[in-house]
Amino acid sequence: MAARAERNRHRTVVLNSLISGQDSPYQRLSDYDEALSGGQPQVDHGSSGHKTFLGNITQTSESRPGNWTTNRLKSLLVLCRGKAWILPALHTHFWFSACTALLQPYFPPLAASKGISAWKYGFAFSTFKIAMLLGSVATERLMLYVSPSTVYLSGQAAFFVFVVMFGVLYWAPGGDIFLELAIPGAFFGGFVSCVYVVSMYSMLTERFTGSTGTIIALMELLWGVGNMVGSILGGALIDVWKYPLPFFVIPAIMMLSAPIIAIRGAIPKEHRREVTESSGTEEEVKYYKALCDPIFLIDMVTVMLSWVIQAFNEPTLEPYLAQFHLSSTQVGTIYMVQFAGYCVGALPTGLLCSYYDVDECFIFAAQYLAALAYLILGPAPFLPGPPTLWMIYLSQLFTGMGMAALFVCSFSHALKRLKKKGFPDTIRTSGFVSSCVYTSLVLGAVTTSPLAGYLVQKLGYRLGTMPLFGILTTWTFVTFAVWMKSLCCSYPARESSTDPSTAPKPVSINSSTEDLNITADVRIGANS
Repeated sequence: MAARAERNRHRTVVLNSLISGQDSPYQRLSDYDEALSGGQPQVDHGSSGHKTFLGNITQTSESRPGNWTTNRLKSLLVLCRGKAWILPALHTHFWFSACTALLQPYFPPLAASKGISAWKYGFAFSTFKIAMLLGSVATERLMLYVSPSTVYLSGQAAFFVFVVMFGVLYWAPGGDIFLELAIPGAFFGGFVSCVYVVSMYSMLTERFTGSTGTIIALMELLWGVGNMVGSILGGALIDVWKYPLPFFVIPAIMMLSAPIIAIRGAIPKEHRREVTESSGTEEEVKYYKALCDPIFLIDMVTVMLSWVIQAFNEPTLEPYLAQFHLSSTQVGTIYMVQFAGYCVGALPTGLLCSYYDVDECFIFAAQYLAALAYLILGPAPFLPGPPTLWMIYLSQLFTGMGMAALFVCSFSHALKRLKKKGFPDTIRTSGFVSSCVYTSLVLGAVTTSPLAGYLVQKLGYRLGTMPLFGILTTWTFVTFAVWMKSLCCSYPARESSTDPSTAPKPVSINSSTEDLNITADVRIGANS
């Protein structure tokens, strides 16, 4: 009996050392059994489940501290290989955003050199946004009849044609002929840009359904960095030759990913998520019912405000900066601060929303930050002191961070909201949300720009910013109420999760021959 008790004690010590990863003279529990039996293999008298459980423990404990670093590097390499398929999509989106950054700074000087006044070539930008509105609505319907990968690739190729067309305008005659070519081209470009963007977000958010905030934030980070690179690279290429060069080079770089996407698809088959819902069930879903959900509508208004903020600045900020007598480089730096803030705000909020489910909190914080930006931008008439450059720089930083967080968190929250309301977790749902998001964005941008110009012209810049400041402040209270509601609704769920009756129970493993009781507290995570 004493020998048996001693053997059981040693087996327990070995098992504990294997579980904890500590060094032991025996690499496996079976090695110890063999040593006790004089090299004879042990007969498994217990159930097969016991052997499987012990085998799983020893397999995970075989790596010793000496080769821990090697194993971690191998795991990282496997992870990178598993996600490498997304690189063509990331490449495309980065250079797509670089292409869009060419229009605002470089097209107006070309139009002015052709004898077109500012209010006339402004129609090209308005037409671009109106076409985006139509494209955002049409893409969701288009993906019902054509595969999303085909829609995505078609949008990419068509946008390449649009950018090259705007480069060719350098050789177009001046006057009305130039305008007659530019406006239809802008309509085409706005439409196909939304075809690309909506299909891209539809596929990626459906593929990464468990981390929508992260993938949206990553794409928006690329958008911000791509805009900065496009602005700088475009100016450098124009200095090397003439206006058309960046309109040829940058879209050509964007198209380098097209052959890979054409062969494998935007998401290769082996990496696509399997959906269990039947097509018949999906077609019966009434997506218009989502527009009756107040929380979903609040998300759409919130995401719209992210472009309203930018659209207000487009016609009004640069003339306001003239009082500081800044050089072109200094003016560009102010806009660069906004893009930098956008990059800083996008990724952290997306990660936190994906892993901690705090969308409502960050929507409120972003809304507050945007309101604060317009409080100090003018600054507001009731604040003492004249306008200062440091306030403008700080407001642009807050504007960029607020815009990014509003877009990422509202988009992610809208997707989660529909899934909680029982809508199927399919690309049709992702496409519907993406279409609604971009429809809201463009609708806000189209209506804000002319209204902003009128208000600033009639009231002056400091007083003209107050209507938007009032809207942002009012909506801050709305987002705060949504946040408080989410906290109240989540409290019962937290109460039930801490109930002892729902806690994981220990699993007891009994050996029939050795009378050995090994208790392992097995806790199964939510994602295991």
